[in-house]
Amino acid sequence: MKSKIIILIAIIVTSFGACKKAEVGKTGDCNNSIYPNTKLSHPKGAALQAIIDTYIKKGLPGISLMVSNSDGVWNGVGGYSSLDDKIKYKACQIGKVASITKFMVGTLVFKLMEDSANSHLGYLDLDKPLTNWIDKKTLEKIENGTEATLRQCMNHSSGIYDIIIDSDFYLAVLNNPNKHWSQEELLNYVYGKPRAFKTGDTSGYSNTNTLLVSMVIEKATGRPHGELMREKLWTPLGMSDTYYQGRENLPDFVTQGYFDLYNKKQLTNVSNILPGSGNGYGGVFSNVYDLQKFIEGVLVNKTVLNTKSLSIMQTYGPPDEVNQYGVGMMKKFIDRGINYGLGHSGRDLGYSADLFYFPNKNFTTNFFVNYGTDSDSFLKQIFKDFENEVMDEMLK
Repeated sequence: MKSKIIILIAIIVTSFGACKKAEVGKTGDCNNSIYPNTKLSHPKGAALQAIIDTYIKKGLPGISLMVSNSDGVWNGVGGYSSLDDKIKYKACQIGKVASITKFMVGTLVFKLMEDSANSHLGYLDLDKPLTNWIDKKTLEKIENGTEATLRQCMNHSSGIYDIIIDSDFYLAVLNNPNKHWSQEELLNYVYGKPRAFKTGDTSGYSNTNTLLVSMVIEKATGRPHGELMREKLWTPLGMSDTYYQGRENLPDFVTQGYFDLYNKKQLTNVSNILPGSGNGYGGVFSNVYDLQKFIEGVLVNKTVLNTKSLSIMQTYGPPDEVNQYGVGMMKKFIDRGINYGLGHSGRDLGYSADLFYFPNKNFTTNFFVNYGTDSDSFLKQIFKDFENEVMDEMLK
């Protein structure tokens, strides 16, 4: 997000009292005992817990971390899921995964392609223009809209304008912070906006890409993409504590999300600002246990997709400043050479999350921090340091 958008969101929070009832209410309890917990037997448990405790002291409100390697699975928590009510963070509580939603949507596309007879989506469709599914009159109002293919939207080489940087959109959110936006309503804030680059010239991250992918899924199948994610991915993987905001109701054990809106080193609760949740690019809520099931199924045990799908998904374009983009997933930490991670990160106004598999060392990490790092603040570098220390420990 740009700084001017953060200013607008600050106004949103100050006017929140006039809005309808918040969707994320007080954080309730959940049952950790239904999940496995082997941290006492894990050789890295003490060191990882010390990292969590250090970064809670440095100001991050709450952390839930899970790692898995040949020594087993470990999870640890620290801080508060609700600063307002002094509720300690529990790993079973759910937080917003933000852009990890894109990884799930990308996986869904390939799952559907493996069943092309029923889904009406096949591998050859990757290189067809969006006009094959979405009305041409709609796409003509979007720069690069009629030229971009499904693959180019999935690997961020479309050049299409990113809705999340648009100040007009955030002014609309100001008027209705709890609004559940439709895909078509969101596109109004993309129409006529400048492209980032010519289609296919390079890579550049845009949330609008996955918004359009969600529309392709629904046009091809005739079914809501959120419903398909649950049917094709979450239910088979046993992800019983994963929900899609904007498409489903959330339970009462959601962590609160925070951000330093006023640049005063004071955290404001921003849990109930919905910048388009439920439209492909964000909105999934989950916990570390369910995210572990997802990363293991897709990239570690490889039980979700077939070899062909995974091979296409892991075809990467040119890097931007920090990442390379596959077809529906991300290669991150490329500055670490062969110790890169595969999966996706998530950054939202009040929540941050990581979900990665590190193939060179054969381990996974996934975590939630209930603080937003999509924009600069006094805790953003502290968050990055936490992320790096966890990787450093796992790479030892």
